[in-house]
Amino acid sequence: MIMKKRVEYHPEAIREIHEAVKWYNARNDGLGTEFLIELKSAESLIAGEPEIWPFYEGNTQRYLLKKFPFSVIYLICKEKIQIVAITHCKRKPAYWRKRL
Repeated sequence: MIMKKRVEYHPEAIREIHEAVKWYNARNDGLGTEFLIELKSAESLIAGEPEIWPFYEGNTQRYLLKKFPFSVIYLICKEKIQIVAITHCKRKPAYWRKRL
C-alpha cells in the first residue's frame, strides 16, 4: 500500500488557484470547478507517487494538467509535498523560483 504524503500549498500557489478559477468561471460557468477537480486529482496523484513526475527546475518536479494549460510545481520534502506554484504553461516561466 502506498502511503500518501501530506500536501501543503505555498500561499502564492493558493492565490494562483483562486485567480485561475475566477478567470475560467468568467468565461464559462462551472469551468472553474472543472479546473479545481482536475487540480485535486493531480494533488492526489502527486501525493501518492511524487517521485514519478519529471524533474523541472532546481529540486522541483512538475505535473502537467491534462485539460488545462497549467503545471503543478512541487518539492518533495521529508514529511510533505510542498506545492510551490500553479503556473500557466505559456506565461512568465520560472517567475516562482524566488519561492524556493
